[in-house]
Amino acid sequence: QHYRAQHTHAHAHALQATPANTAMDPLTSTSGSQPPRSTPAKSVPSAVPIGEQTRAILKRKLGFDCATSAELPERLDLSLSLCHDLVDVSALGHVKTLILNYCIALTDVSALGNVDALYLARCTKVVDVSALGTVRKLDLSGCTGVTDVSALSTVKKLNLTHCTGVTDV
Repeated sequence: QHYRAQHTHAHAHALQATPANTAMDPLTSTSGSQPPRSTPAKSVPSAVPIGEQTRAILKRKLGFDCATSAELPERLDLSLSLCHDLVDVSALGHVKTLILNYCIALTDVSALGNVDALYLARCTKVVDVSALGTVRKLDLSGCTGVTDVSALSTVKKLNLTHCTGVTDV
């Protein structure tokens, strides 16, 4: 697992990166210790419920349970690569760096427009990326379902390697 939680007191969580397979995940560290969150992130409505399946995956990866987006550490770097059953990422729109490579069941990424760096390599069921124009760094390599990237002109770093379906730039 890439992250492990250490409970410093009742509701404070500090995340630490553990050694990871850097060939699969481009980022393997967190932003450091996070203080307990007093308010939800600006980009996500207050306390967006996290679906049961996503919640179970987050618990396995982070080591603690989060029922709503408000309970996630602010400015979190999170890798959920190879979570083949991950479908709902709607509560993760405030995560700083989100790595979802090879999440082959993922289809809807419309809530992720405020993520700073988003890695969606080989997420072949993703089709609509029009809401991701404000992402600074976006990896869509191998996303064969994507056809229109015209809304991504403001993305600073865009990887479209092996995006064989792209017809509108």
